[in-house]
Amino acid sequence: MSKDGRIWLSHTNIELLERCPRCFWLAINKKIKQPEGIQSRLASRFDKVLKHYFNQYRNQDALPPLISSELSGKLQNPFQETYFYQHNNKYGFYGKLDECLVEKGDLYTPIDFKTTSSDPREKDILGAYQHQIDEYVFLLQKNKLNTSGYGYLIFFYPDMSDAVHEGFPMVVKIHKVEAKPEEVEGRINRAISFIEGDIPESSPNCPFCSWMNTAKSYYDLDL
Repeated sequence: MSKDGRIWLSHTNIELLERCPRCFWLAINKKIKQPEGIQSRLASRFDKVLKHYFNQYRNQDALPPLISSELSGKLQNPFQETYFYQHNNKYGFYGKLDECLVEKGDLYTPIDFKTTSSDPREKDILGAYQHQIDEYVFLLQKNKLNTSGYGYLIFFYPDMSDAVHEGFPMVVKIHKVEAKPEEVEGRINRAISFIEGDIPESSPNCPFCSWMNTAKSYYDLDL
């Protein structure tokens, strides 16, 4: 993303750096992005449905019934989705929240929705999800908002049922994640150092680079 003359980094491209430095460098410096492949749009649709559902309660000073038994406070009103941080004259960082809770004492707590195909009650939080909460709290603080110091991941998982015709059962699992916003600046600086350096080595686990390295010797052959 390029805006106001800066290169704007985000959670998505910094996580790409963790997966493969070369793919990250090519995406930022040469605008050569990894192929998307075939992706399900169901998660995107689910996000829209959830955001619409939450919006119905924004003016009611009440939380949606899906979460009201476990969380307290009210939804941010009006809701601000995107936050920006001007790191320096050349680089910035931005993020988009799914939702934001305002708790007692006007403390802001970011919420991120996760639609999952595996039971969230039986697995640990991924490192990328931790980073996401770190970054959201960091952005709220940089925009002069007082934060609770943590965020919530709300997982939505379709459960088994013998009576789907009576309504599709959904497991809703809320994970509280303590934020580490002090680590975000270091991740931004690390990303910048890769951008401004020579093209780095590929990650040995990168499927895109592995395919390219295996296939490129055949491109000049008359098959």
